[in-house]
Formats: sequence, C-alpha cells, structure tokens
Amino acid sequence: MSDQSFDDFLKRTLQQSSDYIEDGDFSARVMASLPAHHRLNPWLERLIVAVPVTLIALLVVSQLPWRDLVRPVYGWLLTFDSTSLVTLAAGVILLVASVPVLWMLRKSALI
Repeated sequence: MSDQSFDDFLKRTLQQSSDYIEDGDFSARVMASLPAHHRLNPWLERLIVAVPVTLIALLVVSQLPWRDLVRPVYGWLLTFDSTSLVTLAAGVILLVASVPVLWMLRKSALI
C-alpha cells in the first residue's frame, strides 16, 4: 500500500467516523475524580525560575577572563589626567540625561 493510498484511506475513515464514542460516563467520572488544579504562589514560581538562572549566570561569569578585561581599563584610567576625567564624566552625564529625553520624545511620537 503506497503512502498516498494510505493517506486517502485514513482521511475517508476519519471523516466517516462519529465524533463521540459512548463510554458509559467513564470519561466524566475520571475527570470528576481528578484533583483540582493547584497554582503555586507567584513569588515561588519566580523563585523557581530565578535561582537556576542566577546560578547559571554566575557560573558563566566566573569563567570570564576578568584580569584580561580589567587590566587594560585600569591602565587606561591610571593614565588619565584631571581634564580627561572631567570630559569623561561630562560625557557620561550627557549620555545618562539624553536617554530619558529620547525615550520621552519617542513615546510622544516626535521621533
């Protein structure tokens, strides 16, 4: 029997069959005997998700080469003079102040 003829046979059989098979209320009794659905506390649900995610994140972060990442930044900061530090601070303040302004402009559809 080819795949196409089996598919046709299956389609005809399913279309000719009735939707309900009488079971003497067996299904209704089984459904009635099932325990009620018990929902967990929302905080417990979040905790069940947050703890493994946090542990995995800490494991990944612990494997990063922190010395190789921090050493160039620390050397760069040591070579700064006071003018460069003030310029860097002004740039950071400008960036931090511009993000909420851009967010408000985008929310009001001006951008």
